[in-house]
Amino acid sequence: MKQQDVFKVIIAGFLALTMVLSVFAYFFIGPRSDYASQSNEPQTQTEKFNPELWTVNQPFNSISDALSITPYGVVSANYVDLESMTPQMIQWTRQDISLISEVDSLYKSNTTRLYYAGLTDGTNKSFLLLSTMYPEKNDFDYIVLPNTYLGHYVLRRQDTGGINVMGTPVIYAPPNTAVEVLNIITSLNKTVTAYDQYEGLLNKVEPAPFQTINSNVSFADQFYLGIRETNGSYERTAAYLNVNASTLKKLNLLKANSTQKGFEQYDINRTGNYTTVRIVAPDLFTLFTEEAS
Repeated sequence: MKQQDVFKVIIAGFLALTMVLSVFAYFFIGPRSDYASQSNEPQTQTEKFNPELWTVNQPFNSISDALSITPYGVVSANYVDLESMTPQMIQWTRQDISLISEVDSLYKSNTTRLYYAGLTDGTNKSFLLLSTMYPEKNDFDYIVLPNTYLGHYVLRRQDTGGINVMGTPVIYAPPNTAVEVLNIITSLNKTVTAYDQYEGLLNKVEPAPFQTINSNVSFADQFYLGIRETNGSYERTAAYLNVNASTLKKLNLLKANSTQKGFEQYDINRTGNYTTVRIVAPDLFTLFTEEAS
């Protein structure tokens, strides 16, 4: 698989929600939690910003932070921090990941950080969208469910039927998934989360403003890719759990002529079942054209 194809897979994860935004009924007409299905509903509200509704306050500075409040069962997840990107990275991200503009429209504001995860529990599939925005708004038609849930106001959107819980980050998900997230962030005990699935892989890498993880690839059991700016250059870190032999051979061949291709650094490290490949180049395009599998 060439690197441009790897990025197509990554972008496809973000584009998945674009489809979701147009077919919400598929996700929201199924069984709801007892709380989210309450029928004693007040009148629809359209207040553009009500700070009393903004109750979530969780770290949201990396994909690790986001996975730590995500229910177990994540197949793929993507994290973007536009505030920490260079202008060149912002341009590429907004141009190639249309989900960002979809979320801008969802909240009528400017997305600053974004996380999207696809979850699977047996035959049941769900998703979780976490985001921050500027300016902060709850400028959409919504119904506040009659009772708070574990101290949080739960909003049922009238345009999509989805559930919002406002704060940092803003939670958007089908009812059952939203309730699971609230259970995680309010629990006083250690809770098993999606972070536990990928902890080993994420311990091998540094936070970055663009991060993706995936356990549905053919060349490894788990795959991570992160991109960040460092000292005026761009760094791409790919990490693999149980990478297959043919891919590992290809990675070593790619390293052999890395200097001629314009890379400033090209490091491959193996620790147990984990392999990390860190490459540094003066421009983003060079990173994008290098294969990762």
